[in-house]
Amino acid sequence: MLLASALVLVVAAPPKAPAPEKLDALDFNNGTMLVKESGSYGSGVGAWAAWRLADGSPTGWCSASGEPSGASFEWELDGAWTLETFVVDASTTEEASYPGISVKKLTLSVANGAGAWKSLGTFEVAQHAKKSFPLPKGTTATRVKVDIVGNHGHAEYTEVAELDLLGTRNAPSPMRSFAGVYTSNYGPMRFEQEGDQVFGCYDYGSIVGLLWGTVSGRVVQLTWYEEGESSTREGTGTFASVKDEAGQQGFWGVWFENGELANIWSGEASDAPPVCKVSRKGQLERQLRKKGHVALYGIRFDVNSDVPRPESEATLKELATLLSGTQLAVTIEGHTDATNTDAYNLDLSNRRAVAVMKWLTEHGVKASQLTSKGFGKTKPVADNVTVQGRALNRRVEVSLAK
Repeated sequence: MLLASALVLVVAAPPKAPAPEKLDALDFNNGTMLVKESGSYGSGVGAWAAWRLADGSPTGWCSASGEPSGASFEWELDGAWTLETFVVDASTTEEASYPGISVKKLTLSVANGAGAWKSLGTFEVAQHAKKSFPLPKGTTATRVKVDIVGNHGHAEYTEVAELDLLGTRNAPSPMRSFAGVYTSNYGPMRFEQEGDQVFGCYDYGSIVGLLWGTVSGRVVQLTWYEEGESSTREGTGTFASVKDEAGQQGFWGVWFENGELANIWSGEASDAPPVCKVSRKGQLERQLRKKGHVALYGIRFDVNSDVPRPESEATLKELATLLSGTQLAVTIEGHTDATNTDAYNLDLSNRRAVAVMKWLTEHGVKASQLTSKGFGKTKPVADNVTVQGRALNRRVEVSLAK
């Protein structure tokens, strides 16, 4: 008599998804602008500048020399938010070298529209520590102000590693227009816009640069590309549409090159157009054929999801139209930031790439033209230190199949 052997099939469970992150109302990627600051040790987006208070990096803000108290900061939110938690992080300040430099007391105030400031109280943090403070239920704001009251004893400086305001938007942020001619710190620039897609060019001396990105609210995530006589350069950026006190259109943002935060890029409305011309039609194909790859920031996913969000359809349709009308063979690439585990990032990037490929084949693209691959965190286009860098690293790219 033969006994049948039991066959046990063990299927490895997919990496566990981390808990969803709450939105940070002070995040520049959420359309929030730092509009006033009273003084800092650093400037721009450099170390110890005020911008570092809410950039998600461990290197934060430091007061100006001899001014350990009295600093004040104001942010303009992109619409109305309901705020739930105030997080003050001083856990990575330079206490070892400068004892007592960590912030101890600070105040938080909020306002709605042009209304008066309402104080939410004084908050105290232990030395070299991080603490979360629940806010009164129903706290809403369109503007936020933080004042530094004092530190743990250092006579010259105060440091804060990071400030977060966790909460939810009360309504979706309306799409802003970037269309216009600007004078920027990198030459005359022109932006044109179709729906949520932005096309731009700029004259940087004798070099012509091209920009291409996707708008969400008043923020555009984009790629830039320059081709000079002897070399080419490319990178990424995040810009916000802003207006000055006179109501003139402008933009302010940061750009990355070789995966590193480079500098600020800003511009204001101008009557002097650049020589360069923006070419909207066929931009996707031109960029793909010229560079061999292109990032599609218009394909978006919810946190930990592999289902393209509804607003991704315009970009997906543009890609499907291109591939259906050519014989181009491409690889759909999924990329993540460096948060979470390597295994989870690789799995998520694979699933997202497969989801995009599936959408394309269901909308007329031949399966023979497509392959998919997830790269996880292994091919960053920006840093994984700042919030802006991590957001630019979370992307879908299309590359010519080799």
